[in-house]
Amino acid sequence: MRNVFLIGLSGSGKTTVGRLLAERLGRPFLDTDLLVEQRCGKRIATIFAEEGESAFRAREKLALQEAAASAGAIVATGGGIVLDADNRRLMAERGVRIFLNVEPETALERLRQQEAVARRQGLSPEVRPLLAGDDPLAALRRLQAERRALYEEAEATCSTDGKSGEQVARAVLAALIALGVLEGEEPLERQIRAGEGYAAIVDWGGLGRLPAYLARLELPRRVFLLSDQHVYDLYGPPLLRTLRRAGWSASSYVLPAGEASKSLQQLSAIYDWLVEQRAERREALLALGGGVVGDLVGFAAATYLRGVPLVQLPTSLLAQVDAAIGGKTGINHPRGKNLIGAFYQPRLVLADPATLLTLPERERTEGWAEVVKYGMILDAELFTLLETHAAALRDFSLPPASLLAQIIARCIALKAAVIEEDEREQGRRAILNYGHTLGHALENVTGYGEWLHGEAVALGMVAAAELACQAGFLAREEAERQRALLAALGLPTAYHGKPQTEALLAAIRLDKKVAQKQVRWIMPRRIGEVFQTTLPDELVSKVVYSLFGGESITRSSAGARQEEV
Repeated sequence: MRNVFLIGLSGSGKTTVGRLLAERLGRPFLDTDLLVEQRCGKRIATIFAEEGESAFRAREKLALQEAAASAGAIVATGGGIVLDADNRRLMAERGVRIFLNVEPETALERLRQQEAVARRQGLSPEVRPLLAGDDPLAALRRLQAERRALYEEAEATCSTDGKSGEQVARAVLAALIALGVLEGEEPLERQIRAGEGYAAIVDWGGLGRLPAYLARLELPRRVFLLSDQHVYDLYGPPLLRTLRRAGWSASSYVLPAGEASKSLQQLSAIYDWLVEQRAERREALLALGGGVVGDLVGFAAATYLRGVPLVQLPTSLLAQVDAAIGGKTGINHPRGKNLIGAFYQPRLVLADPATLLTLPERERTEGWAEVVKYGMILDAELFTLLETHAAALRDFSLPPASLLAQIIARCIALKAAVIEEDEREQGRRAILNYGHTLGHALENVTGYGEWLHGEAVALGMVAAAELACQAGFLAREEAERQRALLAALGLPTAYHGKPQTEALLAAIRLDKKVAQKQVRWIMPRRIGEVFQTTLPDELVSKVVYSLFGGESITRSSAGARQEEV
């Protein structure tokens, strides 16, 4: 990894954000102002007063050279470091520059807050020499005007106004990923034999290497990037810059974030935009985001001009291990999830686990439901691996990059093996819906968004395991292992809310697996093995009521007819 130099005005948050980045990436953190003070044993204000600004700038230059000699360091620089052309050249050669842009009013307020905190702690607050006059706001405005063009030479700009240090750190991480700064181990690649055949690639930091992966497809050099507002704000501008620098013509479309965007109205809006852009049949759509974006843009790709190339760029764990793989695309109907759609395989799936660093904790955590699902239905060893490392996977303070990439690649391989056997869900592929019958119903009846998809699936798996226990298919100890693992990974294992029994039972009857008006349930026999079966309505009602209607679960068994898938 190259060095990262944070540049910008005093008060832009360089030190705060720099420390967060260093902690998140496990990299050393350096501050050029601190290096200067450590070298000469004096505070910056004293150096200015005794030696003048030119002497300080000379010392600052030496400090930057020391920092730049590091490998993969996060470096917070002084506000005026960009004034020296040698400094700018050195930063460009030795790493990547990120401009933390802040309005002078915000910067001044932050500096005053820092001074107030120092006084409360009994410390003598440092007054920055260039802001020591009667009108520090005017000074900040002048410095911003004088330096703006130099700051804007940076490879990426992140606004810090109205954002916490954590939010800015996520934005900087996204920029580093999209610019190709992060590096990991060798990419893990699985060729999927479905549709025309395509590669699913797991590559830490690989989003920044997207141009090279696209070049392998030998498609026209014009592409269309579609994303939701949240993901685009983080990744859109730097990724477009990366594409254009590599010679790609890229246009972008931003849709509202959230499950509500999987609608006929939003699909029609995408068609309108593609028509306005005069998108052609061989030009690819790039779906950048989570499962909602992948499903919606995938359906647009399947149906616009009767099919255009699709590249899935999943940025959530749930999408990387499940939604982006296998060619399921679609939108929701008011009466059920994913009732309208098509099977349409992408030309490429590029899963970059580093993008999980920029997800809010809840959105990252929901993805573990789909990973646990693979362990339950196909891979007892994966289940045990998750049990062993659950604490580290949930904590994520220093992400286990290699382990994470291996888990994602393993899930992709498991799903690929199933869809290669049953691409259009005529048989075995149905097992991938374990936990989804009740999960989808819960999403529908509570209004899409109250429960994230992974959270609803986790509750669906708890319900499925309870059904299996009461039907005599699954040992209670196995169900408890599943519940314990879901909880250890931070997922819900109990429903808290108003009773939803009748609404859930009605929604279940609209499940896509209904055949001859009978719901086909995916039931676990043991961890790593499931089968498909029908269940008595009385048993289903009993368990649904006990989990979602307010009564405690009883543990009696009931008969059911089972069929192998």
